[in-house]
Amino acid sequence: MTDAHLVSAPGRTLAEKVYETIKTDLLSGELVAGSALLTRDLLERYGSGISPLREALARLVGEQLLEATGHRGVRVPLFSADDLEDIYRIRIALEREALGLAMKRGDDEWEGAILAAGHRLEKAPLPETAGDTRLAVTAWEARHRAFHTSLISAAPAPRLLRLIAQMVDQTERYRALRLAFGDQGKLSRDIVSEHRALMEAVIGRDPTAPDLLARHLDRTCRMVASMLRKAGTRGGRG
Repeated sequence: MTDAHLVSAPGRTLAEKVYETIKTDLLSGELVAGSALLTRDLLERYGSGISPLREALARLVGEQLLEATGHRGVRVPLFSADDLEDIYRIRIALEREALGLAMKRGDDEWEGAILAAGHRLEKAPLPETAGDTRLAVTAWEARHRAFHTSLISAAPAPRLLRLIAQMVDQTERYRALRLAFGDQGKLSRDIVSEHRALMEAVIGRDPTAPDLLARHLDRTCRMVASMLRKAGTRGGRG
């Protein structure tokens, strides 16, 4: 990463820009699970001063996207099927609540945003194998996150939505791992139809929509957790 990259978004502090850049590398798998991140390497990689870097790292540790080690060191957390299931358990409970609130308060503008996000997601090629380019994977994940965010965006609960965003960050790190499993990581389900059915249920104010969302998220959790256990690994992408 370069200084030019870090100063590309006006209105944010340098620490915030460093935070966002490191976070992107964590969620995409660019920074490998289990690896120690040395301060001197991070300073060179992200073109940052020591104070903004430390502030960014402290924030990421607080969000459990990094783990603190001795002598102010940090490392990328290892992958664990048990941890993944714990994260999804929390995420599902929170999103069910948020979706119920959003369906009560959502208006025409909210419905339009869901339809637009769903359309954009369907237009994005679905990443299936480790041979997919990182750019394609990142593009699909961004649209996928935007779709799920749109579903709950009308919930009048900003603290709840912030907690959900943190859980989504955690699950995205695991979702990126799926591509490392090659053919094992291919979806054995019609994810496009799942998203379409969920979208229609939410807009139609179907009272079963929160349950539909919970099942949708749980399927992803069980698929990735199963791959982790079959691989017998708690580590990174190798």
